[in-house]
Amino acid sequence: MVPWGAVVLLSLLFLVFWQLPSLEMLKKSETVFPLTLHTIEEFFAVVVSVLVFAVSWNAYSKERPGNILILACGFLAVGMLDFGHMLSYKGMPDFVTPAVPQKAIVFWLAARYVSSITLLIVALHPWRPLQSSSTRYLFLAVALAITAAVYILQLFFPEIWPVMFVPGQGLTGMKVSLEYGIVAILSVAAVLFYGHIRSRQPFDAANLFTATLITILTELCFTLYANVNDIFSLVGHTYKVIAYVFIYKAIFVSSVKEPYRRLKAEIAERQQAEARIEFLAYHDPLTELPNRLMVRDRFATAMARSRRSGTRVGLLFIDLDNFKNINDSLGHGVGDAMLKKVSLRLEGMIRGADTLCRLGGDEFLLMLGDLPDADAMAPVLAKVVERMQEPVTVGEHELAISVSVGAAVYPEDGDDFDMLMKKADTAMYRAKAAGRNTFRFFDPVMLKDADERLRIRNGLRQALDKGEFLLHYQPQVDLASHRVIGVEALIRWQHPQLGMVPPLRFIDVAEECGLIVPMGEWVLREACRQMAVWQRAGLGQDMVVAVNLSAMQFLRGDLEKTITAALADAGLKPGCLELELTESILIQDTENMLAVVQRLTDLGVKMSIDDFGTGYSSLSYLKRFSVDKLKIDQSFVRALAAAPEDDAIVRAIIQMARSLGLRTIAEGVESADIGALLHTLGCEEAQGYHYAKPMPAGQAEKHLRAAIGRLDTIGTDEPITNTS
Repeated sequence: MVPWGAVVLLSLLFLVFWQLPSLEMLKKSETVFPLTLHTIEEFFAVVVSVLVFAVSWNAYSKERPGNILILACGFLAVGMLDFGHMLSYKGMPDFVTPAVPQKAIVFWLAARYVSSITLLIVALHPWRPLQSSSTRYLFLAVALAITAAVYILQLFFPEIWPVMFVPGQGLTGMKVSLEYGIVAILSVAAVLFYGHIRSRQPFDAANLFTATLITILTELCFTLYANVNDIFSLVGHTYKVIAYVFIYKAIFVSSVKEPYRRLKAEIAERQQAEARIEFLAYHDPLTELPNRLMVRDRFATAMARSRRSGTRVGLLFIDLDNFKNINDSLGHGVGDAMLKKVSLRLEGMIRGADTLCRLGGDEFLLMLGDLPDADAMAPVLAKVVERMQEPVTVGEHELAISVSVGAAVYPEDGDDFDMLMKKADTAMYRAKAAGRNTFRFFDPVMLKDADERLRIRNGLRQALDKGEFLLHYQPQVDLASHRVIGVEALIRWQHPQLGMVPPLRFIDVAEECGLIVPMGEWVLREACRQMAVWQRAGLGQDMVVAVNLSAMQFLRGDLEKTITAALADAGLKPGCLELELTESILIQDTENMLAVVQRLTDLGVKMSIDDFGTGYSSLSYLKRFSVDKLKIDQSFVRALAAAPEDDAIVRAIIQMARSLGLRTIAEGVESADIGALLHTLGCEEAQGYHYAKPMPAGQAEKHLRAAIGRLDTIGTDEPITNTS
C-alpha cells in the first residue's frame, strides 16, 4: 500500500518551507546544511544505492523479472555519481579538480537524470524474466559506461557543461530547466507506477510509486535553493535519502522478502499436502472415514484390550444391496453422494469404542469393541439392517436402500484381522444369498462352501479349454402318442478330481464370473451339432433339441449371431432348436429382450418359458413375447396327485396356456400315474425319470433308436454320436 500519510506530510513540509515568510532567513542561510551533514546524507545515499545493486544482483535467477536488474544497475550508476557529487561539494578536498558548486551540480544532475530515466524504464518495461542471463552484464556495462563518461567529461573537460550556478546570483535558468525536465520524467513514471498498483502487478509498485513522488519533491527543492547550504538544499538531500530508502524497500521486497514469503507459503502448502497425504493414508478420500489400515491398527489395540478384560471384538462387513443399479441409472455423482450420506448414517450408530471404515466401493467395515459376549452383536446387526432401510434423499432423488451384513467375532472366529474380515465377508455373501437386507453370523460351514466355490471358479476357467464339459440329453415325450419328440440338452462337468459335477454346483458360479456366456455358446454349438448328427442318421427329422439360456447371454453375448452360426455350422433347421428362457430374463430390459426374441422367432427358432410359475409370472409378458411353450416347474408336478394346491396351479397354467395358444410341457414326471393325470388335465408334453434320465449322447442314441423302433433302417456303420 502507498503510505499516503508520509507523502502528504513531506509535501506539506515542502510547501511550508517554500511559502512561509517567517522562514525567509532559512532560505538564505549558509549554515543550515553544513558540510558534515551533507557528507553524512550523501554517504548514506551512496550506501543505499550500492545495497540496491548488491541485493538485486546477488538475488538474480532466471525466473526473476529483468526489471529488478535494470533498477539495480541504474542505481549503481546513481550511487557512484552521488559519490562524485559528495566529493565535489563546497568545502570538500579537491578531487582532481577544485570542489566548486558547478562541479557538484553536474554530478548531481547526472545522478538525478540516471535515476529518473531508470525509474521510467522500469515502469515501462514488462515485468518478466530476461530472455538471456547474459543481458544483465549488458545492463551493468551501460551503467558503468555512463558513470565513466560523466566522470571523464567533468574532471577533464569541465568547460563543455553549461553554467549551472553563478556565485552571488544563484541558479541559472538552465539548471532550473534541467530540474524541471527531471520532474517531467518522474511524473510520467509516477503515473505508470500508479497504474501498476491499480492493476495489481506482481511487484512492489507501491514503494516505487512512493519513491518517485518523493524524488519529485526533491527536484522541486533544487529549483528553489539560493546556496548549497540553505534549507532547500537540506530538505532536498533529506528527501532524496528517504526516496532511496523506499527504492531499497521495493528491491528488498522483490528480491529477498518476497521470495522468502513465497518460500514460506510453499512450505505451508507442502506441510498441508503432507498432512493431507498422511490423512489419506489412513482415511477414505470420499467419505473421510478411516480406511483399512487405520481399522487394522485399532483392531490390534481393541484385541489387546479384549485379552485383558475378557471382552469380545466384532467385525461387521456391510455391503449395500444393488448399489450398481444406482451408479448405472443415476450416475456416479449421485452414487458418491449416497455413499457420503450412508457413511454419516452409519457413523450415527457407533459408540466411542467402535470404528467405522470404508473399504472401497459400497463396502464398509464396522469394528465393535468392548462387547461382553458374541450375542451382544445381534442387536447392533438388527439396528444396522433396520436403519439402513430408511430412504436416502440425494438431490431430487429419494433412494430406497438396504444392506447385507456379515459378522465375525474375536476370539471365537480367530485372532487375525485379515482372517476375521474374510470370515465376515463370507457371512455377508451368505446374507446376500439369503435374499439380501439381512445379516448372518459366520459359520465354519460357510468357509468350506466359499473354498469350494473358489475351487470351482478356478476350475471353470480351464474346463472349456480342456474339454471337460459334456452334454447329457433327457428325452421329451408327447403324452398322447408317447412318442419322443425332442430332447433337452443339459450341461455336465467331468472334473478330473471331483468327478461328475452337477449343474447346481457350478452354474451360479459361472454366472458370477461371466463364464456362462462362453459355456452357453459351447452348449448351443454342441447341441445343434448332435441333433443334426441324429437327424442325418434317421432318428426323427422333426425332433427338437431344447437348450437353456442365461440372462447374461442376452445382456453380454451376441446371441443372435451365436445361434445363427451354431445352426449354420451344424446344418440344422431353426425349427429344430428350442430355447428355454426363464421368466427373470423377460423382465430385464424388456424392450431389448422383446426385440431379440422377436428376431429369433422370425428366424424360426422355437421359444419356451422354463420353470413357469416360480418367477414373476405375468400375462402381460406372455402376451408380448412370441413364445411357443410353457414348461411347468417340477415343484408343482412331483406331488401333483397328493397336493390339491399343486393340482390347482397346474390346471390353471394349462388352461391359461391353451387360451393363449401355447403348448405345455411338464418336467419332473416320475411315475405313470402323474403322466396320465397330466394328460387328463390337458398337458401335451412331459419329461422326467419315468421316461428317461439325462444321458450321455451315446446312451441317448440307443434310447432314441429303441423308442422310435427304426434300428433296421439306419444303414450306417458310423456311431451317431461321432463328433468328427
